[in-house]
Amino acid sequence: MSSLKSRIALAGLLLLGIPAAYAQSNVVTIDRLDPWDSKDDTDRAPVHTIVPEYPQKAWLERIEGDVEVCFYITRGGRPYNVRVRNSDNRLFERPARNAVELSLFEAVPRGAKVPQIKTCRTFLFRLEPVDRDEIDFLAVEASDDDT
Repeated sequence: MSSLKSRIALAGLLLLGIPAAYAQSNVVTIDRLDPWDSKDDTDRAPVHTIVPEYPQKAWLERIEGDVEVCFYITRGGRPYNVRVRNSDNRLFERPARNAVELSLFEAVPRGAKVPQIKTCRTFLFRLEPVDRDEIDFLAVEASDDDT
């Protein structure tokens, strides 16, 4: 919260009348193998994980939710056959699916068997409460920067 961009965003929220109690958002990622659909027990570790952005509409309406996305991984480490298995709200489905599609996993060396593991990743879209004193301080600090 120390960056100028965050301070300006919070000050703008106060001016727009958006409840500052939910000025920040957070997305938590949980990975697991699907034991029912996996044909192998070899785990493919993530190399580069993309975290989805909190949808603006959900953020403005203070909506939270969970999305479980399941997929397979190619020899090169790219997810494919990406599907939403469970979702609390459709607003979160596209950002979660896109995040999985842009993520990268360990590649399988040539000659090695490619494990056909169905992996599931759950995204927890949560709003983080912000301390009212911090918001007041940032709003004053942002207005001081304008002078």
